Amino acid sequence: MSLLSRRWLAFAFALAAAVAGESLLLLSAQIAGFEKVSREDFRVSFFLKSELPDNRRQVLEDKLLGLEGVESVRFVARDEALAALRQEDPELADSIAWMGENPLPSAFEVRPRAGALGHFEDWLQVVRGAAEWSDVRFRPAQVRAILQAALYGRFLSLVLSFLLCVAAVILVVGLWRSPARFSWAAMPGALLPACGAAGGMLLALAAAWPARPYLPWWHLPRAVDQIILWAAAALAASAISSWPASD
Repeated sequence: MSLLSRRWLAFAFALAAAVAGESLLLLSAQIAGFEKVSREDFRVSFFLKSELPDNRRQVLEDKLLGLEGVESVRFVARDEALAALRQEDPELADSIAWMGENPLPSAFEVRPRAGALGHFEDWLQVVRGAAEWSDVRFRPAQVRAILQAALYGRFLSLVLSFLLCVAAVILVVGLWRSPARFSWAAMPGALLPACGAAGGMLLALAAAWPARPYLPWWHLPRAVDQIILWAAAALAASAISSWPASD
């Protein structure tokens, strides 16, 4: 195979590797964004059995804040709950108003820390034991979605780490087989794989860009991750193209 053909093969390899790598980075970034937004939005509502005076309410709030795995606590008075219901469902709020006195109980909205979601049932039992509650409400599907997003995010991190290790092995083998080809004189030959890696990343980004308005958590991967991906794809492709033709 001629030198020019080998260089264009290196360009194609860098292009394909960068498209795949950038796609995984984008997917990982969106999963992380979804997990973060979902965790920040997740609350567990603990409804009081009876109304408490301000001093006892403050004591209970401090007690909840002191529990392990609790990130924040917000007291929602019954009038505030009715006002929120009026905004979400005016007809239901009007039907409640016909009953006279506001029947909605006051509640504490408790947000768990990220680590508490991994043992959510145990955490829930601990908070349940902090006081006597009339009811506890949360979205089980949201808990499952957060945990699944965390699992997928860890899996993608493992895949990206594995691919980075493969690129490092390719580079080491290339240096070992042909150390003389990795010199300043060989820099012009490395420009084509570098351009291929950059082009592949741009192609993947262009393909994902139309989804941006539809995903509230959409954001770009970290700059350092993209630089590492570009360098790994370009160097691995350059190493392959520099192997002696007899190989």
